Amino acid sequence: MRNLLLSFALLGFAWSSLAQSTTNGVLSTQVCQADTIVFSFDISSPFNVGNTFSVEMSDASGNFTGNYVHINSLLAYGVSVANEIDVLVPANAAQGAYKFRLISSSPFKFCDTINPVIVGANPTTGFTAYNWFDKAGELTFCEGDTALLVVDTPPLGQLYDYQWFSGGAPIAGETGDTLLITISGLYSLEVDAGGCEATSNDTVINSYLPTAAVFAQGGSGINFVGIDSIRMCKGTVATLEHFGFPAPGILGYEYQWLKDDSVNIFGQPVMYPLLDDTLSSITVDSTGTWYLEVTSLPGGCKDTSKVYSVIVDTVPTTATLVQNWPWQSLPSSTLCLTDSALLTAQDTVLGSTWEYQWQIAYPSGSNSWLNLANDTMPWMVVDTSIVADTADYRLFITNEACSFITNEQTINFVNFPTILIQPGDSLGICVYDSVLVSLQSNALNFAWNGGFYTGKQNFLSVPGQYIIEAIGINQCITVDTLDIYNYTLVASASANPPIISPGESTVLSATGGVSYYWFADAPSYYSNQQSSTTEALPSVDTITYFIQVEDLNGCEDTASVQVFVIEQDSAIIYSNTYGNIQNVITPNGDGRNDVLDLSGITAGDDCEFTVYTRWGTPVFNQEVYNNAWGGTTDGGSALEDGTYYFVLTHNNEIRVKSAVTILNNF
Repeated sequence: MRNLLLSFALLGFAWSSLAQSTTNGVLSTQVCQADTIVFSFDISSPFNVGNTFSVEMSDASGNFTGNYVHINSLLAYGVSVANEIDVLVPANAAQGAYKFRLISSSPFKFCDTINPVIVGANPTTGFTAYNWFDKAGELTFCEGDTALLVVDTPPLGQLYDYQWFSGGAPIAGETGDTLLITISGLYSLEVDAGGCEATSNDTVINSYLPTAAVFAQGGSGINFVGIDSIRMCKGTVATLEHFGFPAPGILGYEYQWLKDDSVNIFGQPVMYPLLDDTLSSITVDSTGTWYLEVTSLPGGCKDTSKVYSVIVDTVPTTATLVQNWPWQSLPSSTLCLTDSALLTAQDTVLGSTWEYQWQIAYPSGSNSWLNLANDTMPWMVVDTSIVADTADYRLFITNEACSFITNEQTINFVNFPTILIQPGDSLGICVYDSVLVSLQSNALNFAWNGGFYTGKQNFLSVPGQYIIEAIGINQCITVDTLDIYNYTLVASASANPPIISPGESTVLSATGGVSYYWFADAPSYYSNQQSSTTEALPSVDTITYFIQVEDLNGCEDTASVQVFVIEQDSAIIYSNTYGNIQNVITPNGDGRNDVLDLSGITAGDDCEFTVYTRWGTPVFNQEVYNNAWGGTTDGGSALEDGTYYFVLTHNNEIRVKSAVTILNNF
């Protein structure tokens, strides 16, 4: 069996070797170094089983030296078409004409040879960078500056075409042998030399700008307005400092501080360097704007920070004072409880950054200061609505970052003087009497009725209301009133009857008091001279009785009544002498008996006419009677209906005594 298989093998081999061949060998005749090309061919008659095809490349002289350039051998032994073998042209192959041949392994046979194949040399892609520095092994140029890439010179006699790339994409229009770089990126170069192309590796090119940020160190009295400005009070010193650390590959920085508080001829600010201020920090104590110029080492890349503003506020110094009101000639810090004081700041700045806050310390001298709500103006009114006692006041002023506390003003409130009227503030006295009024008070001075009386004690006899002013410290005045009135005591006396005959007695009556005493202007007999009612016997024809009355308050009053004794005296003209004397009047205005007409008795003489009540009280008197009495009192008031008595005298002699009845509505 083994021999058979071998025979078959030999037979097969012998059969195949007689007619094995390839046709239509094809290969590119123009290639470049490191190109991959395809060797195409057909197998027109089959090769032995297990046959492989390889490709060999000659040297530049056309000699084959065993340089196999296929990528993978092709296993092929049957009849087939469109066979392909990938061929890699060596990258170090010199430019020139070469041969390529197809070699079979079973049988070993040189099948096809391609001649000539021109191999072109790939161009060089190197370039040189200018205006850069090394930052941690990177090609770096200063931001805002320009880096220059220059292509290496091609070999003598060769001409190249160029295309620059950025980030793997061609840069439009950049086909020259130089490239200006202004931004960071990945740059590469594609070179074309007669169809052979080469692309350089990506080169990282970065722009660099040092950090030039400025910050202020915090501290007492420094207020940050924003990330680029601070506000502080005059006398405070702030430190501005570079904010940043050297980047990899940067050894350090050089610094220069700048200002722009000067102007050119056009009035525009000019930035200028500050002499000797070349450290990473600077101290400032005045209003202004600062900049920091930072230069990197190496590279010399420069950047200038944004403006950093410093605002220095002035201390709002001023003093407080007590201002007089328009009606005052001088201000006062000692007040009555109903008064007020006006506190003001001596220097005020309204509509600016000055803010005001009044403060109080109570009790005075406690130094426990509290803000007074809503008192935020340069002035304030102090009265008892704040505290009805002595307290200290001051003004706390701020000007943004600055603050100031003014001097203190002590406002004293004094109590009104006390006043107590003794024996009371409502006193009754007898008519024509007086009372001693005393004041219990801690006042310094007193004024009674506007100063008509002064002092703590006064004897007062005139009824009425007295206004008493007690004047204390700081002219604080307490006012009280005193009412003095007369006790009401009206003594009255009457006689019944008032006209008697000789030898008859009359009954005297009195009212108005608690004790009584009768006396007369002529001798008289009394049944009880100290009683309100007594029987009296006069000793003359006309007698006036007086009653002295005393009430519970010890006040006295006197009343009188006349009693007439009708005597048979030749010097007296009696009523019956004249016959019928009018004894009734009806004062109703009807023209009849409206008045008492005694013209027949007066007979033209100047007679005095007096009317008495039935109790002897005179109600009307006319020294020269005009015969026109119409039943009225001396004041003109109508008398009530009833019987009255009248006496008509001439030259102190009684001409007639008689009674008359008044009937008003008759």
